[in-house]
Amino acid sequence: MDQADEDVGVRSNLYFRSLSADNVLAVREVRGAHLGKLITVRGIVTRVSDVKPLLQVNAYTCDVCGAEIFQDVDARKITPLTDCISEECEANGSRGQLHMQTRASKFTPFQECKIQEAADQVPVGHIPRSMSIHLYGDQTRKVSPGDVVHIAGIFLPIPYEGFKAMRLGLLTDSYLEAHHIHQLKKQYEAMELTPKIVEQLAELKADPALYAKLASSIAPEIFGHEDVKKALLLLLVGGVTKSVGDGMKIRGDLNVCLMGDPGVAKSQLLKYISKVAPRGVYTTGRGSSGVGLTAAVMRDPTTDEFVLEGGALVLADNGIACIDEFDKMDESDRTAIHEVMEQQTISISKAGITTTLNARTSILAAANPLYGRYNPKISPVDNINLPAALLSRFDLLFLILDTPSRDDDERLAQHVTYVHVSHVPFTSVCYHCLIERELTLRLISPLHRCILSTLRSSTRP
Repeated sequence: MDQADEDVGVRSNLYFRSLSADNVLAVREVRGAHLGKLITVRGIVTRVSDVKPLLQVNAYTCDVCGAEIFQDVDARKITPLTDCISEECEANGSRGQLHMQTRASKFTPFQECKIQEAADQVPVGHIPRSMSIHLYGDQTRKVSPGDVVHIAGIFLPIPYEGFKAMRLGLLTDSYLEAHHIHQLKKQYEAMELTPKIVEQLAELKADPALYAKLASSIAPEIFGHEDVKKALLLLLVGGVTKSVGDGMKIRGDLNVCLMGDPGVAKSQLLKYISKVAPRGVYTTGRGSSGVGLTAAVMRDPTTDEFVLEGGALVLADNGIACIDEFDKMDESDRTAIHEVMEQQTISISKAGITTTLNARTSILAAANPLYGRYNPKISPVDNINLPAALLSRFDLLFLILDTPSRDDDERLAQHVTYVHVSHVPFTSVCYHCLIERELTLRLISPLHRCILSTLRSSTRP
């Protein structure tokens, strides 16, 4: 053990955390000048590998003298030792054979993830770029697919191996060795309640008009739709998921469908809800497939094994999945979410992988009637171009019509004009009264996220 202490010594992992004032880069803004430097990159986690043990110190035992030999691993590849190098074997001239001892070796957790640029970081006409992130030690198991994160680390090159190295020559790949991970959109359970927020929550609990105020705080720039906003508030809070003793599970998440004429701000409401929810995914019906919504079988580039990569509904687990243009989806792709809406699971049987994935998500869908606009001369069944098996899975179905009215159109014009001029919207309760800037309720603020966290935790026994 004395030799072990001399060879290995006591090691400590040192991690650097970037300052909050540092410049946060997009993936496409990382250049060759950043190699070997500490940078902070922002993105969305798209893929996370399993945690594997990474060898740091290899231990051997000599079959002649019984000495323990330790080999320090400081590269990606090592050449195992075969002959004993202890003093006793060298003095006797007998080169004993070494045998690897796994129990005496030292391993550290290793995980690889991939982040992708956010939608607001991609220029017009470009596709999102991605970057590989290497996580070691305590940094593993901190991210999951769908998280929006700031990752601070050292940008390093890595050479290609195998046939790819022969084909690409001197070209090298790059990765980010993570040192600190900051979650931008925290889960409701991870919200921190400060004494000031606790005091404000106590004041809001005594307000009898809290339900109406919270409902009007959802997308205050959008005129009207009080009932729809109240339903979206209940969608954010969720219900009580009940598990019966015999194994049956009754879902508590709501599924809401907004169907109406064009120009009634259905897509804006969906965009707003996807930003407010801590795990919100926004997708469109025409740009989504059944595999993209549920799960796809991919080949892991590290281990070369088949792995499952979750789709939009799996990424929105314990969150909200917003699907726009729901009526434009193909019928084969639309049937893929039937199981998600009722059982809240996704059953997969592909490429020798048979499993069930959790998709405990609420579905918020927006669709147009059959003929583009709602035709009042025919029945609602003929206007709604959705099968009965899918409609029965929606708990709330709103039919939003754009009926021409002079008074409503005048109030709408005043509302839109005021929003464009002063950037402070009208209240949904009183159209002709301006609200003060400090009384403007927005669910984006930390206070109202804590309100949703408190309400949601009360429905999750």
